[in-house]
Amino acid sequence: MVQYLLDTNVVLRFSNPSDALHNLATEAVATLLLQGHECYLTAQVLIESWVVATRPVSVNGLGWSIEQTHNVIEQCY
Repeated sequence: MVQYLLDTNVVLRFSNPSDALHNLATEAVATLLLQGHECYLTAQVLIESWVVATRPVSVNGLGWSIEQTHNVIEQCY
């Protein structure tokens, strides 16, 4: 068994079905888990994900509401 720390970019793509790389991120994480590996998140990754998710689209964010972001982060944790 190998342990993996998921990067913020992977978490954001995994959490955002409209991202062009959503399926790739989802399949990669699923493959790791099916192979018996462990995937971890850190507080820093969750904070960075929150910042990007709630930032407006016009400044390279996802433009999600606080409620939507909270729900997605809660599912990750």
